[in-house]
Amino acid sequence: MSEKKETVWASLREICDETRTVVDETGRKVKKTACFSTMKALLEGAFHLVEYFEKLHREGEVFRSDSADMFRFSLATGEMQRREPAKKEKEMGRTEDETAAADVLLAAGPVEINEFLAPELVECIKEGTAAEELPFTVETDRYFMAVFLFEYFFHTGSPFEGKKMVNRCFLSPLEKEVFRAEQGQFCMDLGENENTPVKGIQDKLIHYWEEYPDILKKMFQRAFMDGGTLCELRPTEVDWKQTLVRLMMDYQVCGCGFQGFSNRLRPKENGTLLCPVCGKTYYVLSDGMNRILLAEGVKLYACQTGRDAFDKDTVTAVVAENRQKKGLYGIKNVSRGVWRGLFPDGSTREIKEGQGIPIWNGMQVRFETGEEWSLRLMQKATPEEERQDIESR
Repeated sequence: MSEKKETVWASLREICDETRTVVDETGRKVKKTACFSTMKALLEGAFHLVEYFEKLHREGEVFRSDSADMFRFSLATGEMQRREPAKKEKEMGRTEDETAAADVLLAAGPVEINEFLAPELVECIKEGTAAEELPFTVETDRYFMAVFLFEYFFHTGSPFEGKKMVNRCFLSPLEKEVFRAEQGQFCMDLGENENTPVKGIQDKLIHYWEEYPDILKKMFQRAFMDGGTLCELRPTEVDWKQTLVRLMMDYQVCGCGFQGFSNRLRPKENGTLLCPVCGKTYYVLSDGMNRILLAEGVKLYACQTGRDAFDKDTVTAVVAENRQKKGLYGIKNVSRGVWRGLFPDGSTREIKEGQGIPIWNGMQVRFETGEEWSLRLMQKATPEEERQDIESR
C-alpha cells in the first residue's frame, strides 16, 4: 500500500516567485518549484480566499491586518489555511508553548507598511494613527483582497508598481506607500503609458496578463482604477465569486491534451470555436450575456443550469453522442431539475433526468432558472447575397 502523499503548502510570496525553500534530509536548504498542479486548483484557492472574507464580513468582522503571509494554499487542490491570531489560539485550546510560537510568527504585529494597505489607511498612518487604532473596514478588506488576488494571479508585486515607481528611489516603506496612495497609477491601465510594466523586471506580469480572459482583467481595472480611492466602487466578494466561477466554467480541457481559456480557441466564421491542437469543434450556447461551450465530453454544472450560481462542483449535464445515431450529439440532463427545449421538428418538450436535447442550429433550452439559452450558427452568404450587399453600400 502506497504512503499518503504529503500536502505541499505555499504562501503568496512563494506562489509569486514560483519557488519555495525546503530543508532536505541532509539539512540543506534547497529550492523547489511552487506552482499549482492545475488551473482548477489555482482558481479554487482564489475562491477559498474570497469565501473567507465573505464569511468574515457576514459575521460582522473585518480582517484588521495587512499580512498576506497568514494564508497558505495547497498546490494540489487549492485548499486554503490561515493561521489564527494568538489570542484565538488560546481560545481554541492550544498550549502556552503553541500560543507563544504563534506570537513569534505574528511578532511583527498585525500591520506592516506594504502594498496591501488601502489608501485611506496609509493616510491615517501618515497622520500618526497608531496601528491598533487604524479604521479597518469591509472596504479596506476588499482592497487587501484585490491586491492579494492580483499578485496571486500574475505572480508579481504591487498593482501600482510600474516604471513610474520602479524608477523612483524611496527612503522608507511609508514614503513608498504614501506616494502610491496619493499619486499611484494602476500599472495595467490600458489608457496610459506613464506607469507600464518594466520589461526584464516584470516579465511575469506581462506574460500572465495576456493569458487570462478580459473578465478577470476588468475586475482589477475596476478595483484599482475606479476603486483605488473610491472605496464604494471596489469589487465585493460576490463580484469576485461570480468572476471566478465564470473563469472555472470557461477553462477547457480537451482530450488531445490542450488546456486553456476559451480566448485561446480558434473562432470560425459560423460562430463555432476550434481546439487549436486537434480541431475539435465547440458550439456556443448563449443567453445573450453569458455562454456555455458544448463539445463531446464537456460537463455542465449547477452554476450554469441550476439555481445555485456558485455551485461549481455538482454536474448537472453532459454532452454525449446519441447511441442510436452516431455523429449526433446532445446535452443529457443528469440532474433532478426539469428543462424545456425546442427540438428540430419544432416541438417543445420537457427534458427530465436521463433525457436529452440534440445540439442543432436553432436549438433553444430553458434550464431550471427559466433563462432561455440558444445556439445560432452564422450562415455564410451566397455569392448572390454578397453581390447585393456590395451594391447596397
